[in-house]
Amino acid sequence: MVPAREDGFKEVFLGENRWYSIRIHGSMRPQIKYIAVYQVAPISAITHIAPVKSIDPWKDTNKFVVNFSEPAREIGPIPLVPKESNGRVKALQNLRYTSKQRLENAKMLDDVW
Repeated sequence: MVPAREDGFKEVFLGENRWYSIRIHGSMRPQIKYIAVYQVAPISAITHIAPVKSIDPWKDTNKFVVNFSEPAREIGPIPLVPKESNGRVKALQNLRYTSKQRLENAKMLDDVW
């Protein structure tokens, strides 16, 4: 799962069917089958998921580009539960791993991990 601001989300995640400049540990790359996006405030929710076609090196960096095999589809939304409402999970600020099943069963961000 990756965080995204509105402009990058629309232009890249939806428009280019990929997400780039991501640090992904080598042992995790073969396990990644889907990518989901958490749209930051004011949306503050997981809203889309896409199947992964490939994970390739990104330019001359230690980062990667995740290419989708098809356009992302809407899910949820799976909202952040504010801390004042007893939410356990903070807003997503970096890549986090979870399973597709946990994501599909989640009602709120606290359920994802």
